[in-house]
Amino acid sequence: MEGELRKVIVSKYKSQEDRTWKLEECGEAVFHAFGVDYEEFETNAGNFSTAIIEWLDGSVESVPVGHVRFVVPSNVK
Repeated sequence: MEGELRKVIVSKYKSQEDRTWKLEECGEAVFHAFGVDYEEFETNAGNFSTAIIEWLDGSVESVPVGHVRFVVPSNVK
């Protein structure tokens, strides 16, 4: 499997009727690499790991690694 791009299921937070947020699967994409992003706070910046994915329409996005689930090939047990 080395060198092959792997399929992933990507999840995103979606607003619920009760004004809460729930992480829900939103589609299949192709994983390219891991990356790093940051979020700024009043006191400092916080780094977090990301997954660089390509949607089936060709667009590319960086998403938090906790929002990605690798699809296990059917020939792997």
